[in-house]
Amino acid sequence: MTRRRAAMLGAAGLTAVAGVAAGRGAAADEAGEVSGGGAGWMPGVRRRQLRRNFSSGGRVAQRGLILHVQEGEVSPFKWFSTAAAKSSSHFWVSEKGGIEQYVSVLDRAWTQAQGNDEWASVETSGFATQPLTSAQINAVARIYAWGARAYGWPLSVTDSAKGRGLGTHSIGGKRWGGHKCPGPLRARNREAILARARELIRQA
Repeated sequence: MTRRRAAMLGAAGLTAVAGVAAGRGAAADEAGEVSGGGAGWMPGVRRRQLRRNFSSGGRVAQRGLILHVQEGEVSPFKWFSTAAAKSSSHFWVSEKGGIEQYVSVLDRAWTQAQGNDEWASVETSGFATQPLTSAQINAVARIYAWGARAYGWPLSVTDSAKGRGLGTHSIGGKRWGGHKCPGPLRARNREAILARARELIRQA
């Protein structure tokens, strides 16, 4: 997250790398709806489909999910919907555990530069100086359990851009923008996320 981008976002914040391809359309679903699922869409979460700032198709692999920190607290949907943003994520999780999905995981969100074609992404509300809340751990686990069942995301932590599992923005190095996101506190939350995801899969 650059200081300039944080200033542009204000309270909303964002940790996202600008995409390189053109988006499509200009309108966005302001209200959102509880998704019933469908190709690349997680059922039971708030679906707020973007019409720009992502690339249709082009996912060449489903390596897993990349964890980001927003450096802000308000839903980034309105920012992602602007022409100026040139960025997006597949999911966003609020501090209270609410989940919004903006892009199908079969399409490329503009989140981590050269990692966009192989990884899904989740922005998490809050700041790198704070660990995830228990509600956020549960919510990210819900996303991960769904991805594991639907797309074979392995139930493991990875610190390699060419690995598979639950990673962080920082693992991509310069090719992903050279970010330290989401910071060590949230990176350490990954084991708890996966433990909860395993429980959810067993209970399904």
